[in-house]
Amino acid sequence: MIKSPLAAKPHGHAAARIAGGALLAAVAALAGCGSKEATGPTQVVAKVSGEEITELQVNQALERQPGLKPDQLEPVSRKVVSGLVEQEIVLQKARELKIDRDQRVVQNVEALKREVIARAYLDRIAEGATKPSPKDLQTYFDENPMLFKQRRIYTFQELSAKVSDEQKAGIEAQLAKLKSPAELEAYLKAQQIPTRSERTTAAAENVPLPVLQRVASLKPGQGLIVPANGGIRILLLLGAQDSPVTEEQARPAINAFLMNQRKRQVVEVELASLRKSAKVEYFGKYADLAASAASPGAPASAGTAVAESTWPQLK
Repeated sequence: MIKSPLAAKPHGHAAARIAGGALLAAVAALAGCGSKEATGPTQVVAKVSGEEITELQVNQALERQPGLKPDQLEPVSRKVVSGLVEQEIVLQKARELKIDRDQRVVQNVEALKREVIARAYLDRIAEGATKPSPKDLQTYFDENPMLFKQRRIYTFQELSAKVSDEQKAGIEAQLAKLKSPAELEAYLKAQQIPTRSERTTAAAENVPLPVLQRVASLKPGQGLIVPANGGIRILLLLGAQDSPVTEEQARPAINAFLMNQRKRQVVEVELASLRKSAKVEYFGKYADLAASAASPGAPASAGTAVAESTWPQLK
């Protein structure tokens, strides 16, 4: 299915993300970063061989799960507590075996600390981004009719294949005179081109811009080719259903999108400033990186804390 790079993830994955967060916490604790300092009275939710697990730890885990609905808090909290108990059981055994002193573990913890501290700084910088004004929201709404006023939900027959340039040219020629998906599948079979076929549905905001502009001009029965994972994806349009949204409906999604975009911009400006003031030297086989790092428009660090999004994600 066609998806925006940051299509919203379902809340059903919350437990898996919690487990991942717990693993990172476990690594930190192994190096002694998980020591509990007194910060005032806090409720104990469980004990493992005398070691306390507190409400504060549960709340910290929940804070890493943005978007939780009120009715999800109780079941997710219970999963968090169970996860923290299991983590503590493992930690105690790991400490008994002195795994917290293993050189690789120590190095991993240090790398994690560097990442967390750097990310926290970028998060702080990102919070300084200017909020979009009502006029900004209206302008974006008016300038992107395909996402809002003329929004559609598209249904495709999607075929994936690995092909040569010559085979791709042949498929493109077939698409120009195509009358039905079955016709194309018969052609691909005759050419002995293995394909994987599935029916998919995608709203306009889940289609990348270059593809959306082409899809919007298709009529049912027509198709196009897009590159995908070293091969091609053939999208045959089966139908399109009008599903417009009003400015009022779109406003929260546009606001979140523009705010995220602005956060990325202030982070990139800050990174450029930091690079300019830092004295950086490269050695050995990495010496050539000096030229690319100094070139204008060098990309932002992969560690940037603000996620990039292609389109506002409508609820």
